[in-house]
Amino acid sequence: MKFFLGMISAVLMISCNRENLKYDKPYFDFDSLVNAQVHQMASAKASLIKKTTLNANQDSTVITPDTAQWKRELDAFQQLDVINKPLFKGNYLAQDQDDDHSNLLVRAYTAKIKSPVPEVKFFYQDGRKLRRIESLFNEGNVLYSTSRKLTLEFKEQAGAIVISRYRVQGFQKMIFSDSAKFSIEGILRYPW
Repeated sequence: MKFFLGMISAVLMISCNRENLKYDKPYFDFDSLVNAQVHQMASAKASLIKKTTLNANQDSTVITPDTAQWKRELDAFQQLDVINKPLFKGNYLAQDQDDDHSNLLVRAYTAKIKSPVPEVKFFYQDGRKLRRIESLFNEGNVLYSTSRKLTLEFKEQAGAIVISRYRVQGFQKMIFSDSAKFSIEGILRYPW
């Protein structure tokens, strides 16, 4: 009996793993996008020029990340997949419009209920080639609050759509401390 209960517990734990969760993705599949780009960048041995700012302190570095490092770099964008959770299905208003600053079509999703992602915009060239994603991501509790503006830019290179640049800007406020403003910018260079 103990063996049987142990097996049931193990199966339940495995089935609760985040990567095993499957649900309909009514808006946009951020998981697939990030995973495909991570593997593409790692196999191409793309280099990254990374600029960071924390309050007034700036730093810059150039690295050639492996798959695990690329996954960490793009984790903030993968978190946007929260819009696809069953709670939010049907709770985003979709609107298409022309971009005022370019020739791109903008598909904007705005939350009708409280969401960590109140808005996400997709910019398409010719209505189908993804060129940019912009979003807000907010989270917090009684101890802290954080807000991030996320931007992911794409270009066509060697016949593939690849990430050319990303940016994460925002602030974090901890209880009983000052706000910290931060910015992370990554510029990708491909060897092709």
